[in-house]
Amino acid sequence: MKSSTPKPEIQFSTPRELNLECPQFGEADFKYSQAFPDLTRFNGRFYLAFRAAPSHFPSVKSRILIYSSPDAESWQLEHVISDPRDLRDPHFLLFRGRLHIFYMSLTHRLFNHEPEQIYYLSLNSEGWSTPQAISASQAGFWNVKTFRDTVYMSIYTRNGTDQKRTKRHFRFIASNDLEHWETVFDSPLTRERLRSYQTSEASFDFDPQGNIFGTIRSLIYPNLNFLIPAGQPDQWRVRVDRFKCDGPNLFRHNGRTFLVARRSLFYHLSSQPFRFVHHARTTLNVLRYSLSRKRTAIYSFDPADLTIRHITDLPSHGDTGYSAIAPISENQYLLIYYSSDINMGKDFNWIRGQLRQTRLYASTLTVEA
Repeated sequence: MKSSTPKPEIQFSTPRELNLECPQFGEADFKYSQAFPDLTRFNGRFYLAFRAAPSHFPSVKSRILIYSSPDAESWQLEHVISDPRDLRDPHFLLFRGRLHIFYMSLTHRLFNHEPEQIYYLSLNSEGWSTPQAISASQAGFWNVKTFRDTVYMSIYTRNGTDQKRTKRHFRFIASNDLEHWETVFDSPLTRERLRSYQTSEASFDFDPQGNIFGTIRSLIYPNLNFLIPAGQPDQWRVRVDRFKCDGPNLFRHNGRTFLVARRSLFYHLSSQPFRFVHHARTTLNVLRYSLSRKRTAIYSFDPADLTIRHITDLPSHGDTGYSAIAPISENQYLLIYYSSDINMGKDFNWIRGQLRQTRLYASTLTVEA
């Protein structure tokens, strides 16, 4: 008799730890903490980049390491980005037949950890070029993609259009040459409307009609899912989700949209930022969130309803959640994510995981046709 159990939307193979040859700089062992990966395919090779540092926290000893592989099994170190600042969040971009990588620097003060500058470098016949700063300063970024020969980037900043320092808010900038950037969509969710709802990482994609949809991470509240209609950048649709998805990474398969992100096992954070004593609620939310346990999770994302639905968790705990994905075949993808040691038999909360070693893991995702 055939089983009536429906086949899962996504299946994943047993994760394997990536054994990478990591360089050492002075006394710092950069195999200690590997995090914030990104992944792409270019000219028949996989390219992997990630942050290597003594811990999750700000450090001038952080580096961005770039590897490549023909088969996603054996990895070769290609380039090291070194700068006496805190470096984070590498993201690849394929644009006009060339491979580029973006990353950002931040202040390294623990309680004033703010974005400073966004940089990019390009792969050429001699190797990787010298990093160049883009025109958007005092801003962090998360996603960068092309659509109709234009590059779009989601950034978050405290700078307002009138040069006043505000709560962190989100906007889109765009470029046709990677050198000159301008704001194309400024989020309506800023200033008084945001109150304590500070936004940061935003993952987005385009549908065939040119509508932009995605999800924005809030620092202490659930995500904001959004849709920007093509040709109507001032008519944003926004929906507050019940999930708080950190480090969101959207990917599409046969017209469906999926999301990989950090999931908290405690997510009962109020979705209403408008409180009489919102600073006290903010502090409570931060403490609850930091002391809760986390997973790297896979969700489905509905651009029509702007809703997120949890599908499954990957083996993970402690400091985890940020992922990278690249296609292998018609219905398979290589997923690389970071986590505290998944074989140690423990389940650290987030803050404890941030103080300890994190490692990179690879799994093959098979998506139902």
